[in-house]
Amino acid sequence: MTINAEFWVAVAFLIFVALMIYMGVHRRVLDALDQRSARIRAELDEALRLKQEAQKLVEEYRRKHQEAEREAETIVASAQAEAERVAAEAKTKMEE
Repeated sequence: MTINAEFWVAVAFLIFVALMIYMGVHRRVLDALDQRSARIRAELDEALRLKQEAQKLVEEYRRKHQEAEREAETIVASAQAEAERVAAEAKTKMEE
């Protein structure tokens, strides 16, 4: 069985075309995956930045809340002292 040169040229051409299609599709798939990977990485970085920012805000509001509680305690203590002073003054005036 003798196979002529034209057959081998046709086989080589088909292999060449198949390789070119494979490499083109393969490269496009890899490029698409790289782009998707980069987008996901950027989204993860953004999410991490937002999480850190949120943690800072939570800490700031906790600190402000504690300061407000301390200030409220000071105001209540001051009001109690003032009420006791006014009551003592009223008592002394009534005794007079």
